[in-house]
Amino acid sequence: LSIVVWSLSYVKGGLPGPVCLNLIDIESRVSYLNESHIDLVNKTWKFGGDGPGYRTIEHLICHYPTCCITDDQGHHVCWVLMYDDCAAGIMYTLPEHRGRGLAKALISSMSRKLHAQGYPVYCFVDEGTTVSYSLLVSLGFTEDPQYRVGLYQVSSKLDDGFSVVRGLLNCKL
Repeated sequence: LSIVVWSLSYVKGGLPGPVCLNLIDIESRVSYLNESHIDLVNKTWKFGGDGPGYRTIEHLICHYPTCCITDDQGHHVCWVLMYDDCAAGIMYTLPEHRGRGLAKALISSMSRKLHAQGYPVYCFVDEGTTVSYSLLVSLGFTEDPQYRVGLYQVSSKLDDGFSVVRGLLNCKL
């Protein structure tokens, strides 16, 4: 699996590009994930759905910044997490809430907050994810063609079951 690494050309002065919802309405619905959301994120994550995925999500939610948007009933409908190397990722919007500009508003909000706190602002995007690619380009992110990350998973049969190790391989081309 090949992953594209992006870097952000940060643009000051509000949200770049049009957002479908009222900015004040969206900003008032920005919240954070906590341990009660691990199952939801793990079930929707492309590389999750299992014990190792659960532990990865738990680690990220408990130790790094997260950002999410809630609907009118307070349910989390769109979120983005930060990996342990400060890259934004695991961005997801529930299917029934797509096309409303939520992910655009969320990544913009999180980027501004991280930038203001001195964090680097960049993310990993699966090369086949054209929707995320287009979203990030519209927000001013640019691809670093000299850098790639590969996800790997190693499984081994142990006496008490399977052991799974996941990780990232970073490569400067």
